[in-house]
Order: sequence, then C-alpha cells, then structure tokens
Amino acid sequence: MKSRYLLPHFYKKIGGTVFLAFLALYGILLLGFDIKWLDANNVHLSVDGFDDEIIVSGLVLSLLMIAFSKEKNEDEFIASVRLESLQWGIYINYGLLLIGTWTFYGLNFFSVMVYNIFTPLIFFILRFHYVIIKNRRTLPS
Repeated sequence: MKSRYLLPHFYKKIGGTVFLAFLALYGILLLGFDIKWLDANNVHLSVDGFDDEIIVSGLVLSLLMIAFSKEKNEDEFIASVRLESLQWGIYINYGLLLIGTWTFYGLNFFSVMVYNIFTPLIFFILRFHYVIIKNRRTLPS
C-alpha cells in the first residue's frame, strides 16, 4: 500500500533530534535561565519575546516528523497500526480534555489547553511504537 502523505524515513531521526533539542530548551527556560537570542529587547516587536512560540513550534514540528515518517518496511500492517494508534491518541486526548475541563479553572485550565496541543501526537507515537515493538518481539526470527 502506497502512503502518499508520509515523510521519508530519515525525518524520524531528524524529528527526534529536534524534539530533544527543543525539550532541553524548554527545560532550561523552566529553570529560569535567560536566553539572550530569545529576548524581547533583541526583537523590538513584543513585550514577552518569542520563546514560547519558538518552543511550541519546534516541539509540534518535531513530533509531526516523528509521527508521520515512514517506517523502513511500510506495509499493510504498519498502516493498520498507524490508523488504530491515531484513533487511540485522539480518544485519550479528548478524554483527558474532558477531565481537565471539569477539574481545572482559570490559568490552570489554560495550561491544560497548552499541553493538549501535544497529547494527541505523543499518545499516537507511544502507542504506535509500542505495538510495533511488541509485534517484533512476538514474531519468530
């Protein structure tokens, strides 16, 4: 089966590297360190700077590269697992969103919504690779 909308396989490694880099950058900012090239004084357009926008964009793009890159051996089984994992990711995402809607209020709810940007892709990637690895272990060599 030919998948028209998947990226080449090497994008998975690029996406993983970019994801780790932006996750580290996010961790550095959470620890309170100031990164000069993300400072608003250098941009002259914003009061806050672009650190949040750059980090969210980097994380989303890298997760998309990881999630929608072809596997080395792309076949019907992989396509089926990909579809099921995407459905699982969406179900879990909206389940957590409903719980968060009734649990968090104000700025905490805003935080839930921000993290909700990433959860469909993260749950999709985790389940997809879990099923693929589990299937490889059960196949006789």
